[in-house]
Amino acid sequence: MSISENTLIAVREIPMTAVLDAEQIPYKKIGHEAVTVCPWHSDTNPSLTVNDDKSLCFCFVCRGGSDSIDYIQQRFGLSFSEAVERIAFRHNLAIEHDNIDPEVAAAEAKRRRTVFEKLERTQEEFRDYLKDPRAERIRDLLHDRNIAPATSRQFGLGYSPSGFFSDRITIPIHDHRGTLVGFTGRTTREETKPKYKNSENDEVFDKSKIVFNEHRALDAIRESDSVIFVEGHFDVISLWQHGVRNVVAMQGTAAPSEAVINRLARRTKRFILCYDGDAGGVKATEQFLKTAGPMACRGELTISIVTLPPGLDPEQCINDEEVDFYGLIENAPTWLDWQLDYWLMNIDRSDTARFSQIETVIRAFVESIQSPALRQYYIDKASKSLAADNKMAATMAKEWAGNIKPQKSRRKWYKPTPQETRNSAERRLLRLYIHFPELRDHCRAMMDNLQSPAHRWLWQRLIELQNCQPETVSSHSIMAILAVCEPHYTRQLRSIAVPTIQLKNNPGILSHIETVLNTKLITNDK
Repeated sequence: MSISENTLIAVREIPMTAVLDAEQIPYKKIGHEAVTVCPWHSDTNPSLTVNDDKSLCFCFVCRGGSDSIDYIQQRFGLSFSEAVERIAFRHNLAIEHDNIDPEVAAAEAKRRRTVFEKLERTQEEFRDYLKDPRAERIRDLLHDRNIAPATSRQFGLGYSPSGFFSDRITIPIHDHRGTLVGFTGRTTREETKPKYKNSENDEVFDKSKIVFNEHRALDAIRESDSVIFVEGHFDVISLWQHGVRNVVAMQGTAAPSEAVINRLARRTKRFILCYDGDAGGVKATEQFLKTAGPMACRGELTISIVTLPPGLDPEQCINDEEVDFYGLIENAPTWLDWQLDYWLMNIDRSDTARFSQIETVIRAFVESIQSPALRQYYIDKASKSLAADNKMAATMAKEWAGNIKPQKSRRKWYKPTPQETRNSAERRLLRLYIHFPELRDHCRAMMDNLQSPAHRWLWQRLIELQNCQPETVSSHSIMAILAVCEPHYTRQLRSIAVPTIQLKNNPGILSHIETVLNTKLITNDK
């Protein structure tokens, strides 16, 4: 079922400045045109020209641009249909689909718009109640949790004195498009259960499809190339207030669906789980790995597990000066180690039935790893824990490895997205510049086309090194710089300075890179 051509025409006829106004995106009028920040590259000085007469936009820096649908896609990380629906909703346009009666579609759109308008009115009431004398205790609680008034406003925290969320702090919940779809009520009294209470599931609120704070975190997820999952809404809010912006939380306690994981994996392949260290946190980690673990085994994403100090949650850690929260995040071990250690923890060899059960689970787990080298590493690690002594461990590891049949299946090939292709080309360009001095003049001419914030940052450091002392531009000098920069930059750029792959300077590589960097990104997925 596709969106009708009439709807697409109507959406594209909306002036682009009106689209910007509806999204509260600032722009500056210059004659018959306007200028705003370009979403196709890391733009600090507004360089995207918007033309209402042509209903088009174009960036003279990165050469990106198209119509309003492409703009909304790129700005908010949406699919083609999601971008069309977002613009149509903001401008009260009925969305017609092929083979569907336009009147029926219009009536359905009007009904859904009424639902969303009611949610917005309810949110305004909750915010107003937070100023009510009855909410003095609530305001004190937020103050005690170090939630600043500006943060409270940004997240729309409110209070419900009665009704479904009676005597609870209310947290508005938005879907990944940024549309308000429901609420979570957080109890303020220990005796009140449950701790969190969600809006009832309906046509617009389905907690299994919602990731709290996803719409706010998109830009930070792209820039840091990672997403941090925590358990609670206030963990998200506290980390955000402290500058950790690539943070989200599942809306429910159940495992995320594969569709949710795939949606986030379009932004980053690096997932970091930072759940509480108690039994609930362990259970949440296990639930998450049920869906994401097999995907990680296939090489579709990477997962790290943070182990917090006993008795502390992320909100407490970020507010505790003695805890190096950023170090915990950056040095989090892989999920494979966490999972194996969890099974091997306090293993009891006297309980033969339980021991045999754990051994069977571990064997299946290790044999599912597709990388032969990585699989052998975990065979050795597991054997040392399962065997009674080192000699038996060596024998077990040898027999285990010898009995594994070569896997017939191969990792499924996925065509790289245009953004992934560009990112790879930018990384290769920087590697060539650093490690092949004879190519630097040719490479330098293409550096203005870098879009990744991390790559642009590294290029600025290379310029500074070059201007100061040209002969010092080497992997050693760059690693020295990376050692003291932001941790997420260190992780992204380390392999550029010290490559983990064999570098090649084949004829045509620079020509290929230049072609990629001069190609406009097209993200439509109609």
